[in-house]
Amino acid sequence: MRHPCNGPVYAMILAGFIAQPAFASDDFETYRLKQHQAAQAASAEFQEYKEKEDRDFASFLKARWQEFETHQGRVRIKEPKPRQVPAIMPSARPVSPPLPAPEAAKPVRPSSPRPLAAPAAPPAKPVGQRFEVMFYGNRVGFDFDEKWTTYRLSKGARAETMSTFWTMMSGSKYEPTIRTIGEVRRELKLDDWGHVALWREVVRALQPDRLSEQNLLLWYFLVKSGYDVRLGYHGSDVHLFVAVKQQVYSTKFTTVGGQTYYAVMATDHGDSIGSFYTYEANYPNKLSPLDIGSASTGFTKAASMQRNLSFEYQNKSIRLDVPYDRDLVQYMGTYPQSEFELYFDTGGSSLLAHGLLTELEKHTSKMNEEEAVNFLLAFVQQSFPYKTDDEQFGREKYFFVEESLHYPYNDCEDRSVLFSWLVSRLLGIKVVGLVYPGHMTTAVALKTVKPGYATADYQGNHLVIADPTYIGATVGMAMPSYEKLKPKRVIDTRF
Repeated sequence: MRHPCNGPVYAMILAGFIAQPAFASDDFETYRLKQHQAAQAASAEFQEYKEKEDRDFASFLKARWQEFETHQGRVRIKEPKPRQVPAIMPSARPVSPPLPAPEAAKPVRPSSPRPLAAPAAPPAKPVGQRFEVMFYGNRVGFDFDEKWTTYRLSKGARAETMSTFWTMMSGSKYEPTIRTIGEVRRELKLDDWGHVALWREVVRALQPDRLSEQNLLLWYFLVKSGYDVRLGYHGSDVHLFVAVKQQVYSTKFTTVGGQTYYAVMATDHGDSIGSFYTYEANYPNKLSPLDIGSASTGFTKAASMQRNLSFEYQNKSIRLDVPYDRDLVQYMGTYPQSEFELYFDTGGSSLLAHGLLTELEKHTSKMNEEEAVNFLLAFVQQSFPYKTDDEQFGREKYFFVEESLHYPYNDCEDRSVLFSWLVSRLLGIKVVGLVYPGHMTTAVALKTVKPGYATADYQGNHLVIADPTYIGATVGMAMPSYEKLKPKRVIDTRF
């Protein structure tokens, strides 16, 4: 029997298959052309939509602006902190079980670090239609529109001026720059505040020494980047207020339309800003508040500084030369003061980790769990002179880990953060922060809780008090003023 694929029938079928690609190619070209036309139409429609948004918002900005009052920044711990660092008295040591009785340790004052200086960087200069700026050691290039550098804020009616500025910016070539800065943000793995700080360097390059013009540009770029930023003015000054997801402290704020906005962009935390005028209208697209729940630490090109530290443990003097990242300290110094969780979630730089942790581990690796905790307590208690925020800065300021290595003094919150980081990284022990009226300390999850040790309950477990501010105290010892109190809050750590 002859196979159907042999002969004239097969030839006809084969000819049909051979001819098919020509038809398919024509169909594909037609399909591709239609898709391209559809994409162009969608792009044009989207562009028209954006242009309408900008026209509508510019029109809203012409409406009457209203005067709003600013309010003093909130304070986290209202109770006064002790101005003198407390020290352990021999009779205050736990009776059961008996502990080794080291002599009351005296704090050894380290040499103060050199004042923080901004990283040396050449001023930003345009090359053609492109600028380059230095951002904490990273060279960042971006395209710009000449209108951004030549714009000058007029002295006319403010509402009309702001509307005209928005219209001018919307007609400029801003989109490539926004894409570039977004790409740099992703490459450096910046948090929201780092993204804002990067934009601030951009506008400083575009309008050096002209703060009002910088704030106008920053307002536009941040809104176009999706952040809920509100611009206002008073007299000849232009201010920015930013919505933030978390609570912000020690910074003036205002409320517009039920949303709280903070003066986090002002170098004086808004202290010089009284009442100001702003618009009540909202941008047509939904804008998001800044999220400062965590801070990035790995994006700086480490600029090393040295801190000399010394302390005593079991009658032995120990000296450490510790490097830390000056650029990271400078960045942390700009960070809005926020919830305790932020500080207990942000570790030190790799420079600090490789230096300090390595040196301390030479000692703790030879100790049992409790001995190692006591060693770290002695290190934090003695190596850093005590002074309250109000005495050192004239305002509330909580330290990130890196900052304790830079500033000459720290207090109970700063010590608690630093100690928690050390315990978590070196010993792998669970540690929490404990907030009392006028004081913060820590508690650690020891495998064995001995009788007589002061403890705090956390998620059904008894954690042992370890106070890095109570000079000479070992694990299980609480300050007499707080040993019978329950903490107001327990702060989880995520180092």
